[in-house]
Amino acid sequence: MLEKLKHAKGIIVAVAGGGAVLSGLVGYYTTYQTVAGSASSSTAAPMAATKANIDSLSIIVLPFTNQTGDVQKGYIADALTTSITADLSRIRDAFVVSTTTAVAYKDKAVTAQQIGKEVGARFALQGSVLTSGDKVRITAQLADTQTGAQLWSETFDGELTNLFALQDQVTVKIGNSIGREMVIVAARDSVKRVTSPEVTDLVMRARALALKPLTLETFQQIEDLLRQVIARDPNNSAAQARLAATLVNAGTNFSTQIKPDVKLKMFQEARQLALKVEAVDPNNPFIYPLLTLTSLELNDIEGAKRAAMRGLESDPKNPTFYNSVAIVYLREGNPKVAAEYLTKGISLDPKNPPIIMLHTLGCSYFYLGNDATAIEWLSKAIAKSPKFPAPRAVLAVAYARKGDIEKAKATATELLAINPEFKMSLLQQRTIAPKYWDSKTLQLARQAGLPD
Repeated sequence: MLEKLKHAKGIIVAVAGGGAVLSGLVGYYTTYQTVAGSASSSTAAPMAATKANIDSLSIIVLPFTNQTGDVQKGYIADALTTSITADLSRIRDAFVVSTTTAVAYKDKAVTAQQIGKEVGARFALQGSVLTSGDKVRITAQLADTQTGAQLWSETFDGELTNLFALQDQVTVKIGNSIGREMVIVAARDSVKRVTSPEVTDLVMRARALALKPLTLETFQQIEDLLRQVIARDPNNSAAQARLAATLVNAGTNFSTQIKPDVKLKMFQEARQLALKVEAVDPNNPFIYPLLTLTSLELNDIEGAKRAAMRGLESDPKNPTFYNSVAIVYLREGNPKVAAEYLTKGISLDPKNPPIIMLHTLGCSYFYLGNDATAIEWLSKAIAKSPKFPAPRAVLAVAYARKGDIEKAKATATELLAINPEFKMSLLQQRTIAPKYWDSKTLQLARQAGLPD
C-alpha cells in the first residue's frame, strides 16, 4: 500500500509535542483511506479474497441489527451503519468496504472469517440497537476476520428524544477507537510477515513503537526506522510527514534532555519536511499541528493559531487537533479556553485519550490555580506512561502549592531519576507558557527539591 501512496495523500502521522514539559499534542497513528476505495465510492460485489491479499487496514461495517421489536425503528440501525462507515473513511491508508457491499450480509448468518474472505476485509464491525421506552442501547463489536476473535466492544446508552446527538457521539467514539485497534493489529502482523516488502515492515514497526509509552528512546527508535524508509524510498511523503512529527515529538516533550542547538536543528528539519509534504498535499489536515508547533518554536503566535484552527476545522473529530489549539491558547495566557478545548477533545475518545492531552489538561488547571484537578489529570498522564517525565515537574509544584511537601519531594525525586539532568532553568527557557513560571512558582519548585 505504501508504494501506491508514495506521491499521494497517504500521510500517517502521530503528531506530538507541546511546549517542552508543559503542554502538547500527541496521538496514536491516525490513518485515512485514500487509494483502495471509500464508503461512498466502492460498489463492487463481494469477491473471494485470500489471506495474502487482505489489506491489514481494511474493514467492513456490517448492517446493525434492529432488536427493538419494532420494524418502524429499523431506520436507527440503518443510519448507524451508514454514518459509521462514512466516518471510518477518515482513517488514512484504510480500505473501508462500501455500505452497498455490506448490506448484502443483512440478516444473514455468516461468520466473521467467511465475510473477511469474501470481501477482503481484515476487520468486521457489527452491532445492534435495543430500545425500552424512551431509552436506547447501542452495542458494537470489532472482530478479527482471520481469527474470529473479538478485539473491542462497547455499549452506549441514551435517549430516543436525542437520537441524532447520540448517533453522532457513537459514530465518533467508534471511529477513534477502531482506528487505534486496527493499527495495533496491523503492526503486529508486520513483525510476523518476514516475506513482506521491507519498506512496509519498517513503517509498521514504527507504528507499533508509536503506541508505546512516551520515552526519548522510543522516539529515537521511530526516527531511525523512518529514516531507513526514506533512504529506500526518498519520495515517500507519508514517511516524511511521520518523521517530521517524530522530531517534533522528541524535541518538545523531552526538550530538557536535548541540547538547544540539537533541538533547533530538529525543528528546522521538521518544518522543512512538513512544507515539502504540504506542497504535495496542501489539504491534508495532519500537516497543521506540525506547522503549529514549529511556528510556536519560532515565536510566530498568529501563524501557530491559524495552523491550529485550520487543522481543527479540517477534522473536528480528531482528538489531538483540539490539543493543538489548546497549546496556542496556553502560550497566549488563556488556560481557561485551553481547558475547554482539551475537555472536548478528550470526550471524543474518553477511554483512551492521548497521554499528552491528559498532561496538557493538567497543566491548564495548574495555571488556573486549581491544584486538585491539575493533580488528578497529571497523575493520569503519569499512570499511562510512567517513564514520561513531562507531567512530573508540574505535578511536583502543584503538590507544593497545595501544601503537600512530602508528595512534592517524592515526585521531584521520581523526575530526577528519569532525567538526572533536569533543571528549572532549562524548563523556563523552553516552556510553551513561560509567564506562569514566576518567582513564586520557582520558589515552590525549590521546596519540592527541583534544582535551579
